Amino acid sequence: MIELKDFRAGYMGAEKIRIDDLKIEHGHILGLLGRNGSGKSTFLKALVGIIPHEGRAILDGIEISAMTHRERARQIAYLPQQLSTVSMSVGTLAAHGRFARMSFSKVMGEKDREAVRHALELTDLWAERHRSVAELSGGERQRAYLAMVLAQETEYLLLDEPAASLDISHQIEIMELLKQLSSDGRGIVITSHDLPQSAAYCDRICVIDRGRTTAAIPAAELAGKTNFLRETLGVTLTPAGKGLYPYVLDR
Repeated sequence: MIELKDFRAGYMGAEKIRIDDLKIEHGHILGLLGRNGSGKSTFLKALVGIIPHEGRAILDGIEISAMTHRERARQIAYLPQQLSTVSMSVGTLAAHGRFARMSFSKVMGEKDREAVRHALELTDLWAERHRSVAELSGGERQRAYLAMVLAQETEYLLLDEPAASLDISHQIEIMELLKQLSSDGRGIVITSHDLPQSAAYCDRICVIDRGRTTAAIPAAELAGKTNFLRETLGVTLTPAGKGLYPYVLDR
C-alpha cells in the first residue's frame, strides 16, 4: 500500500497539489479526475520522484523520497501523458522497462525477454516489435509505451491518461487489461477526463479541484454526487441502461 499524508507538490515554490489523506491499495484502480490544470499530472510526477514533494508518501513502510531511482523503479512504473517519438524499435522501447531489474551490463536474460514478449502481447504489439516507434500512429505509440511500463513488472502503475490517444476498441482493451492487472494484485492509479469510463472501470474515484483532492469514494457512488460533480467537473452522470458503461454524461 502507498499511504499519503499531508502530501504537497508544485513548481517554483508554488503549491500545485495538496492531498491530506489518500491510500493506493493493491488490487484496486484509483481514478483521478479533474479539469485541465487541476494538478493530476503534477501529483503523479511528484509521487514517482520527477519533482520533489513535501509531506509523507509511504510505500509498504518506506518513505518513497528515501528510495533510490532504481529502488523506486522496481516498485512503481509511470506512464506520462506526453510521449516522445524515439528512434528505436517497438521491442527495444519495451525492453527499456527491464533496466531497473537488470545488472549494470544491461544484458537481457531469459526472464527479461519473456517479460518483454508478454508485455507486447498484452498490448497487441508483438507482431510490430521490429517497427520503428517513429512509424507508429499516436495510438500505437501509446500502447508501445504502455508495453514498456508493463515489462517493468512493478507492484504499482501510475498512468497519466493511458487511453487518451487510443481508438474506442483499444481503449476498451486497455481498460479491461488494467482491470485484470488490478485483479492480479497490482495497485493502479489513472488520470482521466472520461467520467463514464472511469465510473465503469475504477474501484474508487478521487476528484482534484483547484489543487485539492476529495476523499476517494467507491465509483458506484459517483452518480449520486450530482451537485458535487456539477460544481467540480461541470457535468454529471445519468444511468445509461444496457451497454458497456453504466452511465453517460449529462449537464
